[in-house]
Order: sequence, then structure tokens, then C-alpha cells
Amino acid sequence: MELLVSITLMGLVTVAIHSGFRLTLNSWEKSEKVLQRQRTLHFVLDLISRQVSSIVPYYSRQQLEGTPVDVLLFQGTTQGIRFVSSFSSEGRSADGLRLVEYFLADSPDGDGKALLANETPLLENSELVGKVFTSFSRTEDSYVVSEFGAFVSRPDSSVLVQGLADAHFGFVKKDKDEDVPAPGANNTLLAGRNGMLMAFLNRRGRGSNRRTQLPLGLELKLTWQDTGFFQTQDFVIAIPIPAGV
Repeated sequence: MELLVSITLMGLVTVAIHSGFRLTLNSWEKSEKVLQRQRTLHFVLDLISRQVSSIVPYYSRQQLEGTPVDVLLFQGTTQGIRFVSSFSSEGRSADGLRLVEYFLADSPDGDGKALLANETPLLENSELVGKVFTSFSRTEDSYVVSEFGAFVSRPDSSVLVQGLADAHFGFVKKDKDEDVPAPGANNTLLAGRNGMLMAFLNRRGRGSNRRTQLPLGLELKLTWQDTGFFQTQDFVIAIPIPAGV
């Protein structure tokens, strides 16, 4: 009887030790996952902050109905942003202006969504048509508006954040009474179609009041599939755009 009791007690102790070990291991794995997410997010925030803060209001000279027009190369949607920046993720080894894209797409590993990035040297104006711009048109008020191509994942796309449920890009714009057109100009900034922030130029196709065509800042909201980072699924960052002031 004493032997049976001893064996039973040893079994209970073994189960307790095994359960404690598994609990500790699970806690360690969860902590590692949170730390990795923190490190990844720190890198992503630093990169996005540097590139967005270095946005250049680049105007591409294009042709519309035989007339030269200067079109702002900037696209902002709820699912992504496309712009020209003087800061490269490749560091000082990359010279010149860079065409940068951040956007939400299906995760390459098939687990939810991911925040992707594309970066290339800025193309010549003639090469931008078809690769960045899809078309140009005029509104009834003779304003020039540009349509952009879709954000596309490529083999060389960088995966910045995985395991997302969603990501939302928001843009802080000036109030209407803050936009003071230049003398003789007829500029305005409209919301555009399909949630896009589009560049509307004056009747001559020139952006005399160009500084009003960029937003004041970017607000990016990341939503993870699970909790763990600061005990929340959502994380929001706001980055000012000096060129939009």
C-alpha cells in the first residue's frame, strides 16, 4: 500500500513538473513573439518615418491633349501610399530620388495580411506612364487629374509586417480656409475618386500653389490578428509630412 501511495505521489509530482515546464515554455515563446514584434515594429516605424518625412513634391512633366502638364507623383488610398522620397532604405549607397510604395496585401506565407514595401530609383517621366500613371484627364472645370496603377506585390517586395488583419492609411489635410491660391491661380485639392488623394492642377496644367497638394501628415493604423503587443491588436502612428506644410 505504501508503495502504491509513493508511486501515485511521484506521478502527481511528475505531472505538475511537466505542466509547469510547458507553461514556462509557452510563456517564453509568447514573450519572444512579442519581443520580435516590438523589434520589427521599431524598424518599420523608423523606416516609414524617415521616408515619409523625406517626401519630395515631385512633378512629372506629361502630355495631355498635346499640352504639357506637370502632374504631382503622389497617391494616397486607405490601403496604400505611393510617393517620391529623398531617403532610401538602402542607405547612402542609393543615390538620387526613390519611388516608394507601402501597401496592404495578402501575406506571402498565407497567414492573414502583410504590410509590403516597394522601392525603386525614380524613373524618367516617359517611363512613368504605364508603370505608375495609367491615364490623365480633365474635369468639367478643366482641372487635370491623374489615375494611378494598382499596388502590386513583386518578387523583390519587402515584407515589413506580417500577421495583420488589416491596415488603414489616413491622411491629414488642410482645412479649406487654409489653402490660399497663388495670384491668378485656380488650384484646389479634392478627395478624388475611390478614396484616392489626387492632384488637381490649375487651368494651365501648372501647380502654382503646389504646396497645398500634399497632405500634412500620414496616419497609419495596423491591426494584428491576435493580441500580445501592448495587450492590444491595434497600433496607430502619425507621421508629419514637412513638404505638405
